[in-house]
Amino acid sequence: MSKKYRQWVKEYQDQAWTVARYILKDAQEAEDATQEAFVKLWKNQDNIDPKRVRPWLMKVTRNGCLDRLRRRRDNVELDESHMAGDVAGPMQGATATEIGVWLKRAIGGLKEPYRSLVVLRDINQHSYEEVAVMLELNLAQVKTYLHRARKQLREQLAEVRP
Repeated sequence: MSKKYRQWVKEYQDQAWTVARYILKDAQEAEDATQEAFVKLWKNQDNIDPKRVRPWLMKVTRNGCLDRLRRRRDNVELDESHMAGDVAGPMQGATATEIGVWLKRAIGGLKEPYRSLVVLRDINQHSYEEVAVMLELNLAQVKTYLHRARKQLREQLAEVRP
């Protein structure tokens, strides 16, 4: 294994897994998708500009996750209603852990590309330009869609606040 590849794994594995976890909503499947993305990185490492590895890897991870979701839908009808239904009532006295769980569910309940935008920009702290490359959107689309995603999250928060 090359030194540069090991460095990329060390540097980007947590970010790739986070993207996969939010999209797939399943830790084991996220691990599998992340591993597949790193296998693709290994196979293509000589063809990728070292300065563009992170956006390339996040894009490959996201696309692999979306492919998994499509295959899942082909086999079983997805039921996303549990995402919104798990949190009931106002969040009076909620702990930081409870708020974190609520936020993960709220982000998980967003439709694509909103979910990926929030994960890539707000959680993984990628630049707007990197997110645009990863999601194959222009900069204006990234900003518009991200604004809409954040608005949806604020509206959901308003529904559970006392």
